[in-house]
Amino acid sequence: MRFSVGLLNEYDPNELVRVAKIVDGDKKYKNLFIADERLYKNTYAQMAIVADATRRVGIGTGVTNPYTRHPTLTAAAISTISEISGGRAILGLGAGSPMVLNPLGISQTQPIETVCAATDAIKELIEGKDVTMKSDVFSMENARLNFVSGDRIPIYIAGRGPRILSLAGKMGDGVIAGAGLASVAGMEYAREHIQKGAEDSNRDFDDLDIICWAFLSIADERDTALDSVAEIIARIVKAVPLKTLESIGIPKKDAEKVKRMNDIDLLKLKEIRKILTDGIVEQFAIVGTSEECQSHIEQLIESGVKHIAGLPFENRSYRTEEMIEKFSEEVIQNF
Repeated sequence: MRFSVGLLNEYDPNELVRVAKIVDGDKKYKNLFIADERLYKNTYAQMAIVADATRRVGIGTGVTNPYTRHPTLTAAAISTISEISGGRAILGLGAGSPMVLNPLGISQTQPIETVCAATDAIKELIEGKDVTMKSDVFSMENARLNFVSGDRIPIYIAGRGPRILSLAGKMGDGVIAGAGLASVAGMEYAREHIQKGAEDSNRDFDDLDIICWAFLSIADERDTALDSVAEIIARIVKAVPLKTLESIGIPKKDAEKVKRMNDIDLLKLKEIRKILTDGIVEQFAIVGTSEECQSHIEQLIESGVKHIAGLPFENRSYRTEEMIEKFSEEVIQNF
């Protein structure tokens, strides 16, 4: 059983270094992923800081996409992180979400085909090959990196829809399943589609590192933990197509109630909590007391999950670094 940590790219350098050193020093954590979200701090600058401050932990994008960053620039950036970190870089690559792309005025054209083309291009670029390619979203003409890191950089394809999960099984070195698949039913659904992709390309499904991606909030009281993740989950549910939400196990009537909510910025937290069911929350998050989080993970492990990445959300009980330590000491150690 493996555990990793995800972080939003919003931390100031000193705080980021503190958190990174905690993760690096705790051998129960395998990787540290940093988000690439809209106009927060630059993901690769943050990863460089982490690479310089750590010695052991893998460092990955959690995740980037080929719409906001051209694949040639992504290949150069992740190869640079590989050099700085001594070969610990991981590329998490997805299609982006409406929450990421809409504020930038970007249309998510042909998402599966775009991620497929980007994956092919990046693989060849980081191996030092010339690449000529044209898609609806990006193109390149005899593109070639002016350096090669010399280290193998695994590409983890991320998503929650059937087609992107199948693509991950077909092309990825690993898979980041979620957000929204952090339940037993969600991960069974994910494995079904990942396995189909693997079988279609004659790959061994068991060789894939499948990460269950979950928001994480541990608190002394369950309500405190729920408060910290309710708003972001409501925003995701409002943005994701209803058909996708149904396919990952969220009842249509529950999803529709969330989608009928007025502008979330104008709602009080208690109003959001009243509409957002615990079932929806636990599709996206491992949340509650240490005992409740442990119970959730036990169910995931029994269903076949072997790798969980938790994205901590601070609450009234614990800050990020405290939550990472508490999760390790009171939950992970039991596995």
